[in-house]
Amino acid sequence: MGPTKFTNPKIDFSFVERVAVLPFENYSNDTAAAARVTRLLVTELLATGAVDVVEPGEVNAATVKFGANRAQRPSTEQIVELGKTLGVQAVIAGAVLQSEVLRSGSAGVPTVTVDAQLVETESGAIIWAATHTEKGSVASARLLGNEGEPLSVTTRRCVRRLVETLLK
Repeated sequence: MGPTKFTNPKIDFSFVERVAVLPFENYSNDTAAAARVTRLLVTELLATGAVDVVEPGEVNAATVKFGANRAQRPSTEQIVELGKTLGVQAVIAGAVLQSEVLRSGSAGVPTVTVDAQLVETESGAIIWAATHTEKGSVASARLLGNEGEPLSVTTRRCVRRLVETLLK
């Protein structure tokens, strides 16, 4: 199953030249999952060349300045202020819903679910939203008798597929 995607037909994405990736929320038991997804998303966005991305340290400093809680998504008012401060047309916010290795017989199957939204900073309207679940390969694990694909590889593929839906 591919990503579930929403694109706001009332907003033209082409005006977005610079974005800020906010720290993702984490609803999984994997304590490093949100930081991993946030970092991978920055890299994947930069790799496309489609948008400029604000350096994560600058984003963190701005969220602290406006009293945004790192554990939850900023309010619409805070998003508008972040847009002005960081000079961005949009922010990307989201959450890691699942990040774990599920057992399939003797093999482990890494499974990652990420939900993300691109929010324009003038009004706080959602431009794009997507959710995707990615499962790692168990074929190599069963064949070779090992743990199979690392969770980080599955996470990277999940994030890449989300970014692909943003650019289509």
